[in-house]
Amino acid sequence: MKPMLMCAQGGCQISGTAIFDHLDELSIKLLIEAEKPEDLFLDLKQVSDCDSAFVALLTACLQIKTQQKKSLSLTNSPQKLLAMLDVYKLKKSGLQVISQ
Repeated sequence: MKPMLMCAQGGCQISGTAIFDHLDELSIKLLIEAEKPEDLFLDLKQVSDCDSAFVALLTACLQIKTQQKKSLSLTNSPQKLLAMLDVYKLKKSGLQVISQ
């Protein structure tokens, strides 16, 4: 299932499979959201699978937000994503991971 991005009222929700083969459309939409001049909040509760390509996309968003002196926050992150964030040490790079 291709990932979908729904945004409203200062937050976005990603659903579906966020893996390399399915990230083209999501990447474009998410980078557009990251370019907006406010903090970016992503709810990942509906992400059914993810891989390192999704981590790379989140890293690109984090870089944009850092340059803007804004934040990127993740809520309801899947365990698989949390494990990859630990491996890549992204939790210490300014990425805000909110436990729920």
